[in-house]
Amino acid sequence: MGRKGREPCGAPLRCAMRYKAGQVGRVVLARFDHGEQVVPALAGLCEKEGISSGWFFLFGAIRNGRMVTGPREASLPPEPVWQDFTNPHEIVGMGSIASGDGPPSIHLHSSLGRGKEVLTGCIRKEGEVFIVIEAMILEVLGVRATRSPDERSGLELLTVE
Repeated sequence: MGRKGREPCGAPLRCAMRYKAGQVGRVVLARFDHGEQVVPALAGLCEKEGISSGWFFLFGAIRNGRMVTGPREASLPPEPVWQDFTNPHEIVGMGSIASGDGPPSIHLHSSLGRGKEVLTGCIRKEGEVFIVIEAMILEVLGVRATRSPDERSGLELLTVE
């Protein structure tokens, strides 16, 4: 994994960016239809197409889901704040695709809106397409993306090789 040394991230935290450069391979355009579960459908499409490292963008409408809208407090490991949504919301989102045990692992962050209500966060699993969601998936070649448990955060973080 490439490292760009240790650069200050802001006092008192110091961090090191980890990265690996690759190339864009295939570009997949997809439409997910009413009633499909967004995250499993994305993972299934990536598995079917053999995409194990990539990035995606999506927009449309979603309902009957759940998302993490932030940590309860600024501490590690974070305690997630869960927010359910049942009514249809507009969605704009993006995320990463990494190899997993079984289908590829999907990490989706989105903003949802319905009237004056706005939610922003991470949709982990639950979320059903309302009418349609359109997506563009960018396959990344020359990089092996996986998720590894991180002891400090308690999360499975992106690892690239």
